Amino acid sequence: MNKLILVVLLGLASAQLQSVQTLNVTQYLGNWYEVASSPWVHLTFEKDAYCTRATYGLQSDGNLSVLNMERYGSPQGEVKEITGYAYIPNPEQPGQLKVHLEGAPFEYADYWIVQLGPVKNEQYQWAIVSEPSKFFMWVLARDPVEYNLLYATQVQNTVTNTLQFDGRFNQYVARPWTGCVPYSDTQ
Repeated sequence: MNKLILVVLLGLASAQLQSVQTLNVTQYLGNWYEVASSPWVHLTFEKDAYCTRATYGLQSDGNLSVLNMERYGSPQGEVKEITGYAYIPNPEQPGQLKVHLEGAPFEYADYWIVQLGPVKNEQYQWAIVSEPSKFFMWVLARDPVEYNLLYATQVQNTVTNTLQFDGRFNQYVARPWTGCVPYSDTQ
């Protein structure tokens, strides 16, 4: 069993992950909707989560405020949220952030922005986010409907073929937004 786990870990880490080399933080701010993620995400800390949304703002100290929200159990379920902040520890690697979430079982986690979509209305339209081990992967979009119409096929191909998120637990899995009850701040 230990050998199997080692083989899986080595396979996941075999493709070196790179983060974006340029990031306009202002264009990254605002609401992001999780339109796809890896199975590890929903087997662990987003278990039974639907309609997941992240909101990033700019704090006076230059860090990013983080508000993650989800519907628990169903698209109409109870709203759960967690707050925190993110920062860029090395300005020469602006896509490699550290995030701290209040009440999480870790002090800081890696948050690597791996690819960014086009800019529309002064905002990136989609982002692929992961961490160096490639266990966790998220695809975030400004608008789930527009993402599915314009970008989903291209981004899924990038995630699977270019970035090699193609294992059993680190593959692209679309997250449905049908039936999601809007969050009160967006109604």
